Amino acid sequence: MKFDDYISDFYHFMITEGNLTAKTSHDYISRLRFLSDQYEIDDNLTVSTVKEILSSEKERQQSRSVYSSRKALSDFSACLYKFLAFVNSDYHKRIEDSILSEITKIEKSPVLKETQKKAIILSRIGQGTFRKGLINYWQCCSVSGFTSTWILIASHIKPWRVSDNNERLDVFNGLLLLPNLDKLFDKGYMSFDANGRVIYSKLLNAEDKKTLHLTDDLKLRMISPNHVPYLKYHNDNCLL
Repeated sequence: MKFDDYISDFYHFMITEGNLTAKTSHDYISRLRFLSDQYEIDDNLTVSTVKEILSSEKERQQSRSVYSSRKALSDFSACLYKFLAFVNSDYHKRIEDSILSEITKIEKSPVLKETQKKAIILSRIGQGTFRKGLINYWQCCSVSGFTSTWILIASHIKPWRVSDNNERLDVFNGLLLLPNLDKLFDKGYMSFDANGRVIYSKLLNAEDKKTLHLTDDLKLRMISPNHVPYLKYHNDNCLL
């Protein structure tokens, strides 16, 4: 996979486990995107390949039009080793393991009824009661108004794994989205403010938005005060 395929998980790893600020995390991603045009930056990265990249970049430094200062090489080193730490951490697998653990906890709960267990677990994949509730509430894509609901994806605003069981089934913690919008929202490349207006990640450039037919006037078709706390969580914790 290309480096871009890892950006969302890598960004959250840097924030939650790497003790980096959002600005530094964005800077690291920009530098790694630059390097990924020349080198394979993926989960096969090793200390040896990092050293090879840095050696090669030291020779190329003076001929570059960007990242040509003395500090550039140390910046490259920092972001490469941080990505290496991400690769070695198996961050994504631990996220998936935590979800499976939570599902097991739900299945074994002596408090929840079987119908409640099924509804909560199905909500993880946007199915069952959660999806039906969103279709009933929105009737169409929450942004575009596209009405063929068979193609629309039921997406949690506050992610399922960090929501409690009530939030996992709350219709106000969900959007009904076209697949491309769902993926952008889920990965943190777009969000919505308290008035429903679109917010794009700084990691989406003008060319990306043009290719994806994204405009600055996109907004949620309606918004309730009950959506606002969930949207705030998404803006603060999920938007890249």
